[in-house]
Amino acid sequence: MIYKFIYKIILFIIFPIVFIYTFLQSILLRDFKYFENRFNSYLKLQNKNDICIHCASLGEINGAKDLIKEINKNNNILISTNTISGKKRAIELFPELDVVYFPLDYKYIAANWLKNSQVKSVLIYETEIWLNFYNLCKEKNIKICVINGRISKEVLTGPKILKKIYKEALDNCSFISCKSDYEKEKYLSLNIDKSLLFTLGNLKYSCMPDFADELSPVRNKKDHEETSEIFSAIENRRIISGKFISDVRLSNSNVKNYFLMASTHEPDEKYFLESIKYLTDKGTPVIIAPRHISRSKKISKFFNKNNIKTFLYSSLKEEDRYASSNWTGVLILDTFGDLLNFYYDALYIYVGGGFSKRGVQNVIEPSTSGRPILVGPNIDNFYEEIINLRKDKGITVIDDDEWLPAKENVLKHIKYLDNLDLEMLKEIGGIAKAYTLKFNGVVEKYVKFLKEKKIID
Repeated sequence: MIYKFIYKIILFIIFPIVFIYTFLQSILLRDFKYFENRFNSYLKLQNKNDICIHCASLGEINGAKDLIKEINKNNNILISTNTISGKKRAIELFPELDVVYFPLDYKYIAANWLKNSQVKSVLIYETEIWLNFYNLCKEKNIKICVINGRISKEVLTGPKILKKIYKEALDNCSFISCKSDYEKEKYLSLNIDKSLLFTLGNLKYSCMPDFADELSPVRNKKDHEETSEIFSAIENRRIISGKFISDVRLSNSNVKNYFLMASTHEPDEKYFLESIKYLTDKGTPVIIAPRHISRSKKISKFFNKNNIKTFLYSSLKEEDRYASSNWTGVLILDTFGDLLNFYYDALYIYVGGGFSKRGVQNVIEPSTSGRPILVGPNIDNFYEEIINLRKDKGITVIDDDEWLPAKENVLKHIKYLDNLDLEMLKEIGGIAKAYTLKFNGVVEKYVKFLKEKKIID
């Protein structure tokens, strides 16, 4: 077919660029396995693995970690990823498992990778489409399946060839488990066979705080109302955990009641500039965790230019400094893995991406903190989750307003939340927390389904 031919031509044309980029990246990352795995398909494995679970990057690793833990009890797992941050996180969580980079989608490379891995099944977390890889799995009788499936709206509104490639690849799947009915409808719009599609829920609901203490059994109860004890303990500071209440810098200082902007994308900082000026002038600290920490210095320069004092979290760590109780300004989290430490002491939280083309980031993780959440208008990535939360007033969506510029519209919502008392803020945040806890059993649901489909033991 013509689209297959075009796909092959594109791969052929970009081959030299891809080769050079992959080689240079391996040098830059100081990890030559990046080149070996992605290009030569050389895999040095310690275990004999039956199942590969592919998670594109760090966020996907975090989203799949509880499912991987359950599957790992009775199965040998190979974890694949595309990024160094994803690999580091996977090794941190699962040091006993093999963690490798996913191959580039050239047929001979992907074929060698599959041969060397010797896996019998491949689970793709969310939807990452590589036409040759999917076709090869089908040819070699390797089951390929999508879990927590979703499709970006750019695919549905994009070129016809892109939709053709998606359909061709997905037709090779043994099944596609969607994270919501909303996402299932997207797959159906690509004319995917209905019998392949299932809705099992969003695996990110499994990403609950996991405290290694006597309250863990309480957290694991399925009735969300019975888990209130652990959140009360968090708020009263009866739990001191190195994982969630950091023993260094801001999160163990006297600074609380700040505004947290989590996983921001451009133009979030620009749209929130007036709101941040309003808050810092009042003495309310602001903490910003950019989705890509490479933006940190750029964000710092932007606020400094606008006469707002900024600090980089990495500098505080390096210099062993603590924030004082009367500290104000903007703290930029430019380190991996520290965002979780800052959810519970926030007054309210903005989850970024909703003003960008990419769309809103994960709202489930911060919802467990019991703090009010704000998001921008592009909610497609978590559409069903946000719509259901919004019905119960558990989340605020800053919709586009034709009568107000974006900055003024944002400021209006910030001032509204800022004028609420702490009890009201806790009540709003509690709605989102209670809703999220209802889905505590999503991992068990996936495990049962995968056993029925004979993917895992």
